[in-house]
Amino acid sequence: MGVRRAMPEKWSNWAGNQRCQPEAIEHPGSEGEVVEAVRRAKDRAQRVKVVGGGHSFTDTACTDGRLLSLQRLNRVVVVDEQAHTVTVEAGMTIRLLNRELAARGLALLNLGDIDKQSVAGAISTGTHGTGATYGALATFVTGMEMVTASGEVLRCSASEEPEVLHCARVGLGALGVVTKVTLQCVPAFNLHHIERPRRFDTVLEDLDEAVAANDYFEFYWLPHTDSCAIIANNRTDEPVREKSAWKRWRAEVFFPNVFFGALVKAGKVAPSKIPRLAKVVADSLGNTELLNRSDRIFISTRLIRFVEMEYGIPRANAAEAVRAVRALIQDNDLRVSFPIEVRFVASDDVPLSMAHGRDSCFVAVHMARGVDFEPYFRGVEEIMTGFGGRPHWGKMHFQTAAELAPRYPEWDRFLACRDRLDPDRRFANGYLDRVLGR
Repeated sequence: MGVRRAMPEKWSNWAGNQRCQPEAIEHPGSEGEVVEAVRRAKDRAQRVKVVGGGHSFTDTACTDGRLLSLQRLNRVVVVDEQAHTVTVEAGMTIRLLNRELAARGLALLNLGDIDKQSVAGAISTGTHGTGATYGALATFVTGMEMVTASGEVLRCSASEEPEVLHCARVGLGALGVVTKVTLQCVPAFNLHHIERPRRFDTVLEDLDEAVAANDYFEFYWLPHTDSCAIIANNRTDEPVREKSAWKRWRAEVFFPNVFFGALVKAGKVAPSKIPRLAKVVADSLGNTELLNRSDRIFISTRLIRFVEMEYGIPRANAAEAVRAVRALIQDNDLRVSFPIEVRFVASDDVPLSMAHGRDSCFVAVHMARGVDFEPYFRGVEEIMTGFGGRPHWGKMHFQTAAELAPRYPEWDRFLACRDRLDPDRRFANGYLDRVLGR
């Protein structure tokens, strides 16, 4: 039996900005226990939501019904060494997945920069990394299993329920409880990582060339300064060059978390000092060069809690959009401690993918936990909406179904799949009611 709590228990996400008190929280340890939990909810006319790593900033997992935590569903099911595919249980974290793949000489072709999410959660919300020729994590999915609202197990692949697979790759938890995922992998590879400080205008002037010239390119701009950090990661056959433990700690923990975290805290106490503190960060930017296993380059250590909003826009509008965000901050005298993050993702065909049908630029903005983010985020959202922007499903935004539907050419196709699999909206909640409609 899945572990159940006898008394109502509160749940909150990683950032601490979303909280709920479900009627019951369960921790199923097998697909069969997921089936039992869904059937219990059906018998009691309860809604069901699922949580993995709890790293989404929206209320996508919140419910007053039955909450299923998939943390115990964290095993490798099967590895096809010839096809380079791996099937894992849906609650496995990206961190554990990377470890299991590396032990088998495999890797994912691309990753985001955080590994605390569950596999199913990362896929279902459209999580992505950067790289103009590489898609989001959902594009690596070749099969999955899910428990439907009726309590049945549905297996999806290119030959079995292909329409469900097509839609469920970014399913928002609206179609069923994903229990297993099959991912297309590649032989393990190393990355050559170069990080350099650059001026704002120089980065934007050279942007197209930089994106085209590197396998994985991104940049950060520090508000209140003219400073950016460009990051170029390229595949290489060179062997890993290990840094000393001290140098790794300094680069991966101290500067981006301890040092920067202290400045963020100072900015919360004295917001008027944020522009001056930003210049301290800008003056600390240096040249970094690393050569390591791909997942160790892709993933960053994040100890500072924050809230985030991110929008996908047509790649051609990248420079104009970033300049507009800079003007928003300057013209409204906003105090922003966190860098603006800019990444690039290839077009795909997933109905609710933010990169559906277009090569995309993703612009992410952050604010420290406990700081009023709404004026800043609403201003950025207005800018991105002007470029036909699509909000990241797992990050803060203020959009509704009526506003989102025209931005997704296959919106109705997804809703038809939802109507078929969950006509009674067993897997709905307040968030899905807002962004998909009832």
